Amino acid sequence: MKQRKFSPLCVFVILTVCSIVFSVFMLIKTSGTCLNFIVSGGGNDRYMDFFNHITYVRVPGNVYFSSQHACFPPLIYFMYLLFSRMLPQDATIMYNADRTSSYALLLYVVYCVILAIFLFYSLHKLARGKSIEWSLGMTLLIMLSNAFIFGILERGNSALIVVILLMLALNLREKDDRISREAALVLIAVSAGIKIYPAVFGLLYLTEKRWKEAKRLIVYGILFFFVPFAFFGGRQGMIQFVRNQMTVQANQSGIGSVGAFWNLLTGKQSGTIAAAGYLVLAVAGCALAQDLWKKVFLLSSIMVVAPLWSGRYTTIYMIIPLILFFRESRQERINYIYAVLFACIFLFAVYNTAGALDCFHTNLPYAIERMSIYIMNIMVIAGALIQYVKSLGSH
Repeated sequence: MKQRKFSPLCVFVILTVCSIVFSVFMLIKTSGTCLNFIVSGGGNDRYMDFFNHITYVRVPGNVYFSSQHACFPPLIYFMYLLFSRMLPQDATIMYNADRTSSYALLLYVVYCVILAIFLFYSLHKLARGKSIEWSLGMTLLIMLSNAFIFGILERGNSALIVVILLMLALNLREKDDRISREAALVLIAVSAGIKIYPAVFGLLYLTEKRWKEAKRLIVYGILFFFVPFAFFGGRQGMIQFVRNQMTVQANQSGIGSVGAFWNLLTGKQSGTIAAAGYLVLAVAGCALAQDLWKKVFLLSSIMVVAPLWSGRYTTIYMIIPLILFFRESRQERINYIYAVLFACIFLFAVYNTAGALDCFHTNLPYAIERMSIYIMNIMVIAGALIQYVKSLGSH
């Protein structure tokens, strides 16, 4: 077969680099004012997914009663408790970025640098067989994307920790030795203990009929999720945690999740049903898909668009299938389409679109990002179902 001149990787790199060059030009042209239409939250809410939780946990037993937005599982609050002990009491003020001290900001910078190093390390491990230069270049392109800059950095959300743990887990679960495979189970369980949603990665073990490992994963998941409540409010803290989750999930708006997007399109409050329907299709697609990257894409997309409340930072979960895609992909025509969509998910775009998409409570760069995820979902699920029907016809 004749090799095509451009591989899917070339398409991805060209598009993402062009978006970076264009956006740098826009930043210079507008003296940075185009960011006013891009930055999530803005105002006095910068980095508050980091600093707020440090404030919430200053009294550990009261963390879930301090705010309805104290909605993380208790395991991650050990980290925030450590940070709170490293800072003066008045270094962070709830919902007030302007009152954040220079000490706290320096801590945040160090925290981000450490996570960036671990991101590169875990990405390189998952990209098995790729050179260090390849992994470094991919890490830089990801870090120069809206998903990273305006999702992870600007929000300060701990989702990047989950991405790092899951990439390490997916690498370890493919090894032959028992210790590595057991470590993979622990890392997935820890991820679920931080964000709950990574529990869906247990479906990989079920689709591969690795029943014993799946059972141990459930045990680890229960331990890492429930035991930490003993340090953060006990039984009452657990009940309040559930209440906080229900309050936050009730806030459906924009195009970030299937449920909220469905409500916008139909004008009806039936988003929960739409989200449940999507969840069923995604799980079915995961069970039927042949390629690992497609299975992982659907599991990652569940974490992104299935929750009724989906923050901008959740797009970062798409790093995991992105790396697997380029590790596995062949020069088939459809993979060029996937490469374009992945590039749209990880664009750096700060074009001023004030008022253009107000009816959807969003801006153009974010709309491109989320619509690309939706389109890829349709393609991957439809492809898996079609492949399954064909296999039935051949028997």
